[in-house]
Amino acid sequence: MSFTPVYERDLEVPIKISKSTNEDARRKRLERWPREAGLSVPLDDSGTSFMQLVKSFSTDYGLTPGERVWDVKDVGGKYSINMVWKLMRGSEEKGYARVTGEIPLTPTGEEGNNVVYTARLRYVIEISNDVLSEKATAENVPEVNLFG
Repeated sequence: MSFTPVYERDLEVPIKISKSTNEDARRKRLERWPREAGLSVPLDDSGTSFMQLVKSFSTDYGLTPGERVWDVKDVGGKYSINMVWKLMRGSEEKGYARVTGEIPLTPTGEEGNNVVYTARLRYVIEISNDVLSEKATAENVPEVNLFG
């Protein structure tokens, strides 16, 4: 089954942690950040989050968000992020929402009493081509008035 991206967005997100937080606690917070905040970050000026977009696209295409699997690994001075959220129709996988990216373990700056790290993330929603075809066909059916 092949899939087509219906949404793609690259985003850099500042993560602020108090300067008084020790190094181990900072690392743990950075490791937890994708699961705790990565889906609720505003993606644009409208304030829409990835979680809201996934739910909206799912509804539009008659899909249901299913299992979400996170993989956050420490790989040479950064956390590598990979999340896959299955979009289902019945028991069939008909799409995916993905978050990939990295959070360097080296701060990118300071702001007031905070150290700032910058997450580089890519948000993608892919829908199967058969679901896209169904939707296109349903939306392009001409209206026929049999009584007029």
